[in-house]
Amino acid sequence: MTIQISEERYTESPEISGRRLITSSSAFGIIRKQLAQNIGVGRIRGFLFRYGWEMGAMDAEELMKTETSVEKLVKEGPLLHIGNGHITGMDHKCTIKYGEDGQLRSVYGRGTWVNSYEAQEHIRQLGKSDQPVCHTLIGYASGYMSTAFGESLYAKELECVGKGDAVCRWEVKTKRQWAEENQAEHNLLQEEPTIVEELEVTYEQLLEQQKLVTKLSDFQKRLTEEIANGSDLQSIADLTYANEEIPIVVEDRNHRTLAAAGLSKEEDRELKEDMLRYLEEKHPEMLPNTEGYPVFFRKKIVRTELQERLVTPILVQKEVIGYCSFIYEPSAKHNQDEDYLFLDRFANAASLLLLNEKTKFESFERMKGSFLEQILENKLSAEDIIKRGKYTGIDLEQPYFITVMSHKTGQRKTIEEEFYHQEQMLEKTFRYFNEKKQNLLIGHFDGYMVLLKSANACKPTIDETVREYGEFISKEYPQSEFRFGISNRGENIRLAAKAYREARMALRLAIKKQIVPFRSLGVVGMLVSPEKLDDVKIIAGQELGPLYDLEDPKMLELLRTLHAFLSNGGKLEKTMTDLALSMSGLRHRIQRIESLLEKDLRDPNEAHQLLVILQSLIALGELETE
Repeated sequence: MTIQISEERYTESPEISGRRLITSSSAFGIIRKQLAQNIGVGRIRGFLFRYGWEMGAMDAEELMKTETSVEKLVKEGPLLHIGNGHITGMDHKCTIKYGEDGQLRSVYGRGTWVNSYEAQEHIRQLGKSDQPVCHTLIGYASGYMSTAFGESLYAKELECVGKGDAVCRWEVKTKRQWAEENQAEHNLLQEEPTIVEELEVTYEQLLEQQKLVTKLSDFQKRLTEEIANGSDLQSIADLTYANEEIPIVVEDRNHRTLAAAGLSKEEDRELKEDMLRYLEEKHPEMLPNTEGYPVFFRKKIVRTELQERLVTPILVQKEVIGYCSFIYEPSAKHNQDEDYLFLDRFANAASLLLLNEKTKFESFERMKGSFLEQILENKLSAEDIIKRGKYTGIDLEQPYFITVMSHKTGQRKTIEEEFYHQEQMLEKTFRYFNEKKQNLLIGHFDGYMVLLKSANACKPTIDETVREYGEFISKEYPQSEFRFGISNRGENIRLAAKAYREARMALRLAIKKQIVPFRSLGVVGMLVSPEKLDDVKIIAGQELGPLYDLEDPKMLELLRTLHAFLSNGGKLEKTMTDLALSMSGLRHRIQRIESLLEKDLRDPNEAHQLLVILQSLIALGELETE
């Protein structure tokens, strides 16, 4: 079977502007779905609003060629809307007010759309929405009314079937009315950029980001080169200021300046005082020398009348050891997010420099601690000690003192925690004496911290030096109890082991006092020495009788009670408090002790002799009081 159609020509004379295209609502629903998938649900609102606006404006312009009455234009609008197939019906009310001068004062239109194709297709293609979806319809109403009145009017959909409401309800008002009612009605036709415009903006942003990344990468490279070349903190601060043209300050945890660029010394001093006033007012707990004061662990912005600071911490081994800050004038405009990228990289570079310095410093100090251990163990000759001492910067031909420190904490620690705690204390001690410009040998020996200090460097006295250090370390570790024993003045470094034993003996008697110099032991100091231990034991056996049985817990408890009673000068109340006993319990123990010793503890001679014996046993490590 053959079908042949002769040549035909189908045409319509001449081209009619604004001819209509016929399509189904389902086809438009597919277009809507594709738009949502390609440009996003959020963007199709503006796209469809513009589409509807142009249709409404075109219909109004076409009608206005034959009709000029505003009333008839408003009445004809719904019929044209229905004719486009967007809806099948509409309820419409409109109130229009003019002033005496003939100027339009207000327009208030409201109504509902029946069978909105947009609501139906949106649900069918995309499901229910959480916002109204009749964007073409409100665009059509807005474009039509704006053209008819010659003034900007906008429709707003209040309820919508597309989001689950019973009807599609809308209102239309002038732009001025919406503004007076403080309604944030979007002018989608004018306010939302086109996709091309958005792409242009995005491209510009990408260019800016590329410039920033390039600049940041170059800055990072230059910082790395400075560190590799052995530059100091001031050098990289100068580099950062030259790169960013923002004054920069590097401080330690106590807010003392380590390096600064872009500021004079006077400006730095003034701004530092201002910063300290800010801390005193806003964060008094963060002031330097405040016990256990916290630190800025993250980026922080500080604003005062004189300055605005962008502050970030300098971290070394998870510990804040200082801060670096960009300093702005209060009225200056700046992009702190971008500035922080450069400040953060500077902080990382500063951390590497300070870690390197910390490692070198602590390695040298630990080498000195190992040297001290060798001295105390008599492993070196006098010549080697003096020679190595000069390498460490200490003249060991001069007189010296040895201090032994013990510490106790109420918190239970694992072996790992205790080791870390000891290491941290050692590092803080290194730093403390380094900041005081005092050169010591510091190390651990027999579970104690040992300090060897030149007698000539003890100003005003060794007791005062140890007291100040004790105050510092107690503030750093408020949960710990520290005690110190100080040796006599040593004249010969070969006898350092003897001075160490003196300090240990004094430490054992540091019960009522935090610091006990060996010279304060008096006659006890003359009695105690390893060589005289047997003599002390013989005397103790004679004078203490049955009490001198250190293996018997009951006798040991009575010895401790006796020591506390005699140390308190025979005061029962004070002894009762120290031993946490009742008065009757303490009296019973005293009577028991007097009975076993066959001595009157009220006799000053007897009491003094017994106290000297007990202190000698404690100093020699024979008797533990705790």
